[in-house]
Amino acid sequence: MSINIEDLTGATITAESGNKYILTKQAGNGAQGVVYEESHDKYMVKLYYPSGSVSIDSDVVERLKFIKSVNMPNNFVSVVDIITQPYIGYVMDKVAGHKPLNAYLIPDHNMTFSEWYNQGLGLYERVFVGYVIAKAFGELEKSNLSYCDISGNNILIKIGKGASVKMIDIDNIYIAGKGKSSVLGTPRYIAPEVINRQKNPDVLSDNYSLAVLLFELLRTGHPYISDDILDGSPEDEENALLGTSDYVDESNSSNMLPEDIVFTDRLKTLFRHCFVDGKKNRLSRPSATEFEYALLEASNKLIKCPSCGAWHYPKKNGKVYEGCPWCDSPSRPTAMLNFYDILFEGNDYKTGKTVDEIRSKKPVNSYVLKESRKNIIKSLYVLRYDDPSKEKRSADNYLTIAHNEKEYHVYNEYSKAGIVLHPYGTDKYINIENNKAIQLHNGDEIFFEINANSVANIECGGVEYAFIRKARFMEVK
Repeated sequence: MSINIEDLTGATITAESGNKYILTKQAGNGAQGVVYEESHDKYMVKLYYPSGSVSIDSDVVERLKFIKSVNMPNNFVSVVDIITQPYIGYVMDKVAGHKPLNAYLIPDHNMTFSEWYNQGLGLYERVFVGYVIAKAFGELEKSNLSYCDISGNNILIKIGKGASVKMIDIDNIYIAGKGKSSVLGTPRYIAPEVINRQKNPDVLSDNYSLAVLLFELLRTGHPYISDDILDGSPEDEENALLGTSDYVDESNSSNMLPEDIVFTDRLKTLFRHCFVDGKKNRLSRPSATEFEYALLEASNKLIKCPSCGAWHYPKKNGKVYEGCPWCDSPSRPTAMLNFYDILFEGNDYKTGKTVDEIRSKKPVNSYVLKESRKNIIKSLYVLRYDDPSKEKRSADNYLTIAHNEKEYHVYNEYSKAGIVLHPYGTDKYINIENNKAIQLHNGDEIFFEINANSVANIECGGVEYAFIRKARFMEVK
């Protein structure tokens, strides 16, 4: 059993490197130990409660040395120094100006729910924060490392021009097969197989924890805690977290936001894979990278209500756009890019005959263009095959559509080869050169020659065919 540490405020701690740290203020404490600020105001010092066991202490130091040796993704606060006397601990960079992710997960009762949820950029901010978090855990996942304790306490957020996300308590990071994890996690987010002690924490249990966190970030509820469980006993909730409950549906989840309001179709699919299919087979859980791309796409489908300012997904009822889900006022996009895969005969899309009319008329993706801002089109909209193992990432910037007070312009800000504009109603094909802005008009098409600056060719039955992806610019009337 661990015991308390005496108050070390004012004490000087010497790390293994020989660097000295004067402890100035206790910043917090938890189940593992105590965290102090230090006199340089650049670092934080975490000291563990004494274990009373030489072998346990040795394992902790070994794990800290391993974590210090790992090249952590930028979003994870690194171990700067290791302490072995008089207590075991470590030094980490201080994260300033950030707030815990719990500020997005736990409603502020001094506000109405709508005011709390929609403060800042509302759903747009939440989706983008989720994207940055998923991207960071995707980077960790590639190293086969598990964070083990994904929760709203251990993720810090700062909103400026973008979203700064920092993961603290990285001493919990664990590599499967290397000893035992120091923690199992925070109960609300731990995968059922880890709670049941059937598995040690690993990448797949992290995928579960991440999915719960993202679900809460958007819907403000837990995927297994229905209305009945919420109104039941603490034992009912504990059993639900053990995996005995079904994934919530619209009939039993009035304690959270409806999925149609905050999820895209792709997000709905990923969450069902995790919390329905994943109950039977852990391998069915989506990876962090899958959530990264889904959230990136979701952020590009949102619009801002002109009446209440809330961000939401535009939805159609037939051919008519429904109003804002928060205030019911009219709200619709002004323009969008619809992306299509085109199959045609020959090897020149400019003269070839389109073969698959159904495919060419049904968008494979869409990007809702936002007014008075720079719309950055990522590679995932352009690439026909998304292979995360390739060096070129689908999240790379590819093209820019900028909007001023009156009109939209396309320009090749990132110097990509083979971007061709086909103005509507003409037989012209114009190469979009580096930083050359061209005004877009309703119906204009943009073709992407991404395969060696040409098209992707195939042969079938002695006839040559080719694929190409295009985007059509559409103004919403």
